[in-house]
Amino acid sequence: MRDFRDAKAMAQTLRASLTAKTVTISHSESLELVSKMFGVADWNTLSAQIQAGREGPLVAAATHATEAGRHPAMPIRDFAPFPGGIVPFYTDRAKTIQALGRAFQGARQIIVAIQRSSDVDEPGLADVYDVGVLGSVLTLDQLADGRWKALTQIHRRVMIKDFVGEADGYVADVEVLDEQPAPDVPDLILMKTKAYFIAHSFRDAIKQGYPRVPQIKPPFERIRDPGRLADMIASHIELSIPDKQALLATLDPVRRLERVGDLLQGNA
Repeated sequence: MRDFRDAKAMAQTLRASLTAKTVTISHSESLELVSKMFGVADWNTLSAQIQAGREGPLVAAATHATEAGRHPAMPIRDFAPFPGGIVPFYTDRAKTIQALGRAFQGARQIIVAIQRSSDVDEPGLADVYDVGVLGSVLTLDQLADGRWKALTQIHRRVMIKDFVGEADGYVADVEVLDEQPAPDVPDLILMKTKAYFIAHSFRDAIKQGYPRVPQIKPPFERIRDPGRLADMIASHIELSIPDKQALLATLDPVRRLERVGDLLQGNA
């Protein structure tokens, strides 16, 4: 990051991305969120540090997001998040709320564990999938209906070695998963990008009664990382939790993108 204008550009991108997911925030709120993403208390502090050329906290935040070990954790039902996204989670579980509070107040990461069955109210290790994700709680607010909403940035995949509910909330022991390096496969990326928009333009056209498939410009046409593209597409398509979990557990970026293509063909 060269200067505060880069941070402001990130804030604008964040705000636009959240708006697309029906989460509305102000420009000032997006600036505060970008500051928290870098482990800094507020926008004024981040701006001052950037202008002074002190990037230590930014580097520390990026390193912290890769830590293995014991973290507050939250189990989720009927949803599988992918790295690179910012996701709103909603919960009324007491232990999940406690874990979110610990992560948010302590500027710590949280482990998101996907439940195998939505019927389990008090999940343990056997009730969650082995591969989950590590994220940062950016905001934590109580809603009028009593639930809590946590806006969470998803960083990376982790292997869950233990998951348990304790008196002060859920916790998980995890190991970092070393994903394979992304090769340069432009033809595969182009093919799967086109497959996504053909399949989903056709599906939307049928739902809305259009006489022909509408022309839609891909929002991620400049992505060159096959794993990143696979995660982006997977986060937007309708799949069963086992299918999404299988994609989340596929560390080979090319294989993951190929599997996304196979699933698109099956759902077209």
